[in-house]
Amino acid sequence: MRYRCFCFATLIRAAINACGWTKKYGVLRDLLEECESHGAFERSAALAIWHGDIGECVAALQRGAEEVRALVQDTSNHQSSHANHNLETYAETLNLIAMCVAGFNVTNCADGTMKSSPVWSNACESLLRRPDISETVKSPPSIGVPYLRAICTFLLNIGQVKGFNQTIYDDGLSLADRVAFACRFLSRTDLRAFLDTSLRKCLKTGNLEGLLITGLDKRGIGLLQSYVDRYSDVQSTALISCRVVLPTEWAAERRACTEWLDSYRMLLNNWQMWHSRAAFDVGRCDHLRRLKGGTFQSSGGRRGVSTKKQFQIENELSQSNFPPQLWARCNYCNSSLSLSKLRRQEGIANSWLSRQKPVLTCCPQCKKPLPRCSICLLSMGCLNPYMELQRERNQYPRGGMTMMGAGGMQGSMEDLSGLANIPFAEWFTWCMRCKHGGHAHHLVGWFTKHSTCAVSGCDCRCQFDGIEKLCRPGSSTNRD
Repeated sequence: MRYRCFCFATLIRAAINACGWTKKYGVLRDLLEECESHGAFERSAALAIWHGDIGECVAALQRGAEEVRALVQDTSNHQSSHANHNLETYAETLNLIAMCVAGFNVTNCADGTMKSSPVWSNACESLLRRPDISETVKSPPSIGVPYLRAICTFLLNIGQVKGFNQTIYDDGLSLADRVAFACRFLSRTDLRAFLDTSLRKCLKTGNLEGLLITGLDKRGIGLLQSYVDRYSDVQSTALISCRVVLPTEWAAERRACTEWLDSYRMLLNNWQMWHSRAAFDVGRCDHLRRLKGGTFQSSGGRRGVSTKKQFQIENELSQSNFPPQLWARCNYCNSSLSLSKLRRQEGIANSWLSRQKPVLTCCPQCKKPLPRCSICLLSMGCLNPYMELQRERNQYPRGGMTMMGAGGMQGSMEDLSGLANIPFAEWFTWCMRCKHGGHAHHLVGWFTKHSTCAVSGCDCRCQFDGIEKLCRPGSSTNRD
């Protein structure tokens, strides 16, 4: 029993630390200074009173009042007299709460409970009815008002049964502070009930603060999905999920994370934020490499990681570390013309594509013509994603290995040469400097006799060193 209590106390300390209540060496003053550096004097005072330091609570409130008065003096010429009056009233309220906290005193009753004096309790309750800190106020002058109410209600409810419920279920307070408060003051049964209630509420409202309770386990991935469904913010979920490696057994969760990552990368590409998308890809691969390096640094039997976990990280790294790629895009709708992207895009009219040839001369999305070859002036072609998908299904019937099967979406990115009906000689080829191009074999024939671009009026010297190694039409070997 003693060992079990010790383990529970260790978990409680770890939870409080995760909530941000523990700074270096456990010094309370460091935590309060961090809050006040962000202007959160009300939260600083609440943390001080929750740690049993009335003196620090009073000092924080007084510093907050001085800060508000200094703000009134600095903005007296820019703000209306009504706004300045509200700030002056709020500074007065901070001083009143500071005096109320300084006069707090409790007596021990005969039954062993603690009780505050009736005079002090009446004064504190009347203070809570002030318009600027009342729960009925719609637009408080500061977002720290819930912490002022929490200070007074905490002192009023000391010694009462279920006296802390008003604090832990106050949505105006940060969930991290409420969880740390519950870990510090509630019993194990009440703590579990509070965490379960808070988690259900977070899942219902899509509140990402609930990740503090769940972590990035299956419930955490479900919370991220609820957040996406409610707010359509795929960026936040992609940035959160990209930092973890989920077990291979979590097929549904891994699929959801992959969809968020691909949607976010495609969103950046559609916004033409290619540098940001490239920085995101590089950062994710670097993070996975650090995870991989950390697993192999353990020696002497310390912090060893299972071989299964190492394999998962290596697999994730190999799937995310794509070689450098260039994709052709439609000039009109900006859709990617690579087969791997076209196959994943939704909204493509399969009924229309099913009636087209295997090689299209227009964009599958907007039906606008593709660029023309600068030599033959014919439209260059791209693969019909519908026809290629049908050909793949015929080649790999149901139950067999498919390009989108065990390897997932990344498997199709590795090699699509087996699906290509277009010979390499007819692929898109263009100059990275002048952006002019055409069919590969036409450019080979042009640059055997010319050194400048084939487009009239362009003097770009597009000739590149490997042009002679391209395969000419009808030739089975490459030129050396």
